[in-house]
Amino acid sequence: MKIRVVIPNSSSEFTATQVAERKKAAFTGTEVDVVCLPHGPVSIEYAWDEALAAPYILEVARKTEEEGYDAVTVDCAMDPSLRAVREQVSIPVTSGGESSFLVAMALGTKFSVVTVLESTAKVIRENLQKYGFTSRVASVRFANVPVLDLVDEEKAAQAILVEAKKAIADDGAEVIVLGCTGMSPLARKLQQELGVPVVDPAAASIKLAEALAAMGLAHSKAAYLTPPDKEIR
Repeated sequence: MKIRVVIPNSSSEFTATQVAERKKAAFTGTEVDVVCLPHGPVSIEYAWDEALAAPYILEVARKTEEEGYDAVTVDCAMDPSLRAVREQVSIPVTSGGESSFLVAMALGTKFSVVTVLESTAKVIRENLQKYGFTSRVASVRFANVPVLDLVDEEKAAQAILVEAKKAIADDGAEVIVLGCTGMSPLARKLQQELGVPVVDPAAASIKLAEALAAMGLAHSKAAYLTPPDKEIR
């Protein structure tokens, strides 16, 4: 099985810090190809960033299907261009946010998301409402750590830990979802500190992609209609 993980930013330096975690998430025998975008913003933190990245996410997803991959994951908890990619391709498409929310709901009755910035928290709240998951959400918090600063793992972990503890003690969260795939290297350490399940969105997305491909399933084209060829001027 071959899965392509699309980290939807143009920072090859940041992507290099994430490759080992993505490969570790997959089963033995699954080939995981981790790529960033050829152009676009260096991080996804605002809806504006999502819009700038969208054409390049779609381009990489199209090539992924053409090259015979079994699934593609959009490696971001804000789920940029998720619907558009599903309209464009027929192979399974997963993403960090939606996948991790689905996993969290299998682990507890209420979950909280701890993300990087206020801007990402707002997008994630909108997505949770769109997906119909709000009745299972205790809170969406942010650690005020920009995406590219997550490479300072010790400092980032402490900031995330503060918000996660508040989510558990004050908001009633039983599960914590990390609201940025760049937090992936911190997931196990945070789970040990918190004593509740901590969902790594990158791993959740890869595992769901593997499961769908193994079962021969992909998104319904009755839900995600394939667009016709159209002239672009």
